[in-house]
Amino acid sequence: MGLFRRKPKHPDLDPSSPVAKQIQEVEVPLKELIQQVSDTLEVVPADGNAYVFLGKPPKKFGVAMIEEGEVQSFVSLAKEKGLNQTQILKLNEKFRDAYEKNMDAERFQANVAGKDIVVTSCQPLAQDVAQIVSSI
Repeated sequence: MGLFRRKPKHPDLDPSSPVAKQIQEVEVPLKELIQQVSDTLEVVPADGNAYVFLGKPPKKFGVAMIEEGEVQSFVSLAKEKGLNQTQILKLNEKFRDAYEKNMDAERFQANVAGKDIVVTSCQPLAQDVAQIVSSI
């Protein structure tokens, strides 16, 4: 019926893997984000930074960026750049499209600051998100 649907179980992230090392590079700001939100986190590591889907993508979610050791939400960045609500919604659709296009990406489970997170090892998704963010 879907009422008691379980979260998909992903394999544990190998602590010696390159993806784990990317997570370690953003661990301090990631821990700060974990303390600020109660939603599920899905982290997409990139070169020296990471993109975080908060909530339940691709349906209901938010996006945060970890760049240069700082966490910034997509919405706050968009407002800072002067985007209106319609423009923000269009960009949210682009995030959704990028996520859905990469639904088959390899995902792992990791524990950071006592919270289980999903880590998505997907360079195309990271590139798509980076391109959307840079278009703001």
